[in-house]
Amino acid sequence: MITTQDTPPQSLVQLLRGSWIDRALLIVSLLAIAAVWFFIQGSIASGPPVAEIYHGDTMLASYRLPGPGQAPVHFAAEGDLGISEIVIDASGVRMTASPCASQRCVLSGTHRHAGDLIACVPNRILVTIRGSRDNNLDAVVE
Repeated sequence: MITTQDTPPQSLVQLLRGSWIDRALLIVSLLAIAAVWFFIQGSIASGPPVAEIYHGDTMLASYRLPGPGQAPVHFAAEGDLGISEIVIDASGVRMTASPCASQRCVLSGTHRHAGDLIACVPNRILVTIRGSRDNNLDAVVE
């Protein structure tokens, strides 16, 4: 008869046991991840707010977001399927027309925050917002 010896389950403390070097490497790694995250967020939200329009990997145009009372910018982006109409004004950036079937890019509405993007995947048009706007406001205030 073959018998198996059951091993008791190990506790979490036993599984996390390690030397001081292991703990130091863990802390350094976590601090490095946090530092890289804050660097990336800071680089996205630095400078004046700018809308960048791409077709594939090629940048077609870059416009600063106009302030209140300034004239809006109308841009026609030529994509794979046809022309996508983009409006940049004081309220933000929006795609008003596109030749794609689903129209999700048009229905996404107005975008105004750093890091926001509008993508028309079938037409290969991408609009991103870089820079900062209203840094002293948060989502609750807006």
